[in-house]
Amino acid sequence: MNTEFFVILVLTHFVSDYFFQPTYWGMNKIKMFGARFLHSMQYALIFLPVFYFLHINFLWLIYLFATHFIVDTYIPVNLWNKYVRNAIERKSLPENEPPRSVVIVEDQIIHILLLLPLI
Repeated sequence: MNTEFFVILVLTHFVSDYFFQPTYWGMNKIKMFGARFLHSMQYALIFLPVFYFLHINFLWLIYLFATHFIVDTYIPVNLWNKYVRNAIERKSLPENEPPRSVVIVEDQIIHILLLLPLI
């Protein structure tokens, strides 16, 4: 595993996902296809110069766009909490729904794990 590449990809992820995402998109991307589409497109395009300097095939931008679009629906996080987390903790949702901060951390872990195939 090329640790330096991975660190650069993770830093690019956070810059793209937080610094370049307008508040409106962040607040509406779960329920609005257009906001999620634009955010996912912007997210992938910010990786373009990084891919150029790291000599990563630009076709991976399609992968980044698609996976980011899917993860930002929060469906993967909700499935994780419903089927895996609850099975481990033997609890049921929605009474024991995790706090928003936990959901955000879970979402970011999924995003970062999806960067692993790029290295």
